[in-house]
Amino acid sequence: MSAFYHFHWSREEHADCLVLVTTLASFREQDLIEVVDKDILSGNPYPEALIVIAPADLEKSMAKALKAMIQAQDLIRLPFDTAIVVASFDEQGKVTAPASSVLQGKMKLTAGDFKEIIHSGTHHLVSSRGAVLVAPHAHHFIHPRRKHSRAFFRAANALIQGEEIGFLALALLPYLAVYAEKVWIDSSSIASLVYATCALKSRLSPAATSSIQIQSFLSYEGLDQLWIQDQTKELVLISATASGSLPELVAERTKLPAHRIITLFSTARSISGTVVFDAREATTGLEPLMLETFDDITCPWCQDGFRLITFVGDQFLSDAATISPYTLVETAATPAFKAVMKKYRGQNAFSLRLDREHAGHGLFVDLEHTLLATESRSAISKLVQRNVPASTSHILPTAGEDSKRLAEIVADEIHALGLKRPFVLDISKPDDATRDRKGVVIVAATVSSGQSFQDASRDLRTPFKNLPRTYFAGLSKHSTAEHQGSLLKDLEHNNREYKHTFCAVDAMTLPHQNRYLAWKRELEFWTKVLLDQLKNRADAEVLEFAERRRRTLSNIIVDNDFFLPNTGGHSLELRPSFAFWEPGYGPEIRQGDVFATIANILENRRTPSKTGQAAPLSQSPFHMTVLSSENFTRFNDGIIQASLLRAAFPHELSYADPQMASHSAKIGHLVLKMLERHAENQGEAVLEFLVALATRRMTLATVDLTRVASYAKEMPALLSTILPYVLDPNPYGVGDDTATPKPA
Repeated sequence: MSAFYHFHWSREEHADCLVLVTTLASFREQDLIEVVDKDILSGNPYPEALIVIAPADLEKSMAKALKAMIQAQDLIRLPFDTAIVVASFDEQGKVTAPASSVLQGKMKLTAGDFKEIIHSGTHHLVSSRGAVLVAPHAHHFIHPRRKHSRAFFRAANALIQGEEIGFLALALLPYLAVYAEKVWIDSSSIASLVYATCALKSRLSPAATSSIQIQSFLSYEGLDQLWIQDQTKELVLISATASGSLPELVAERTKLPAHRIITLFSTARSISGTVVFDAREATTGLEPLMLETFDDITCPWCQDGFRLITFVGDQFLSDAATISPYTLVETAATPAFKAVMKKYRGQNAFSLRLDREHAGHGLFVDLEHTLLATESRSAISKLVQRNVPASTSHILPTAGEDSKRLAEIVADEIHALGLKRPFVLDISKPDDATRDRKGVVIVAATVSSGQSFQDASRDLRTPFKNLPRTYFAGLSKHSTAEHQGSLLKDLEHNNREYKHTFCAVDAMTLPHQNRYLAWKRELEFWTKVLLDQLKNRADAEVLEFAERRRRTLSNIIVDNDFFLPNTGGHSLELRPSFAFWEPGYGPEIRQGDVFATIANILENRRTPSKTGQAAPLSQSPFHMTVLSSENFTRFNDGIIQASLLRAAFPHELSYADPQMASHSAKIGHLVLKMLERHAENQGEAVLEFLVALATRRMTLATVDLTRVASYAKEMPALLSTILPYVLDPNPYGVGDDTATPKPA
């Protein structure tokens, strides 16, 4: 837990400001350092200003500490020209920052700016904590008052961490009267917020009440319990309203003035009383009707046969989550994606690399024989013609030899149009002044988080000012990822000038972060097998196989080493008629080609459509989607089955719930058939299934796991060694205190 709640706020003069808010009376310097460092490492651009907001009783000591940290130079890793401001707030929630509060750089903040900052921070909290609950496909909510809607605002989701509660307490300070002695609340989930606000106010103001009585009237169900005895010392705080009906009912019953009926979050068009945060801004991406409430007779979703999810209790908890299966279909691969894969398949372009600092392997794409090959020049040429301004005078490649090669190709293509060939800058000298600056193209062979583009953008801010910038990527690896939208906004931002441009030759949709845990789990599994079997004098071939596989997993995984072989030791291969590719491939195909394809398909299925329709593999607090068992019978090539097992998230392979009993049984039956026919094509992926079960990436009902683990027919030593792990993670009784073999 940190002392600071932090978020980003933007305005014209300072496009991106990092804001840190604390309500504590003291703070640890390390908390501030960690927030700034993690923000830089997260892929965000360097902030142009750091704004720290603290209570009045902490402001002086914090400013003194920050000055010392700035003078130390290596504690706050921000450029010397970044504005650093310490603002303070009083018992009324009024935030101020006089000229003396600017510790570094230049910045002036007004009362209007701080109002926007508090609003922006609240919006960020609501969005990041998923306070707006959206019913999954074919479902909708029924409220305690028996009203129906597709979406619902749940305030409790925004009250999880202490620093977040403290921030909302700051937002609530202006509305909590100094002399208030009793606060009625509609839900016990917001009691912590009232206590935090009261404690903050009493700490900053000697005149404020040091203790306060809080009582929940249980929303609509307990309106009869709401009984105001002294209107001058009591007020009502409502957590959230979608229709505005609860504040109206409270006003009718209590006759309290508007400033004493406070709604924390509102998505209604107009309501009685006072609203702290108009949450309609946080719901702009929803269909217009989703937050509207209907009676059961007029409910459009009931008429369409949508299932009801019931809220229970004053904290509006839902009933049990539902689970539904999803089967991949051929149309999941668009013509554009098939065209991209036709270019990259068969070129040994894909590899997996173990990240030793973070769990998992990343999928890397080699462009030497694909995008940078002579055959791809026409695609680069077309993109240059469409997106690169004729005024371009310079090209800056990001780090890496592939980016330098692509930059030279782009320069050649511009020259081929009859224009003067741009000067290709050295990444270590981006401010070269050998030629008049008119426009610049920043080139990256591949773009993942976009950090390289953001770093280059900052380097060019002074020499190129607001001149046209074109961000030119060879391959965008996360083309529909959620972070891509914010990345593009950051890159395209150009104050009041025309926006900068981003373009990419090819696009894939790999998960962001680009991290796959299946191989890390497999590495841990074979390490466990070695420990167990060395103790139990296992078959020499089993030990040799486990050690060989550990060496493979500890290095860059290429070629046909992505997946486990069949029991004959042969690599899994793709047969003709792969549904997600155009025809015309042969033995040149490698396992990485198939895995990358399935990883793209699944990630696309997790992403909502541009029209706002729910993604087929979407998840929510009330609904989970798993890959149907049908996928493993429809796609019966072992290499495709292995790709599904490795590219899917564990919750997409979870069949242990009673709702998934039939799918669990089918997969259990499939694995038994594979064990029986392990030497044939039907059983070629049996090792992949057993390791997926042994590492708990795929889960089945206990009865089906028992059936699989109890398979007693004769089989190779490797299968008989692995099989017990399916049911018991420690079947051989070897303790965890045994020395772990070091990775090869």
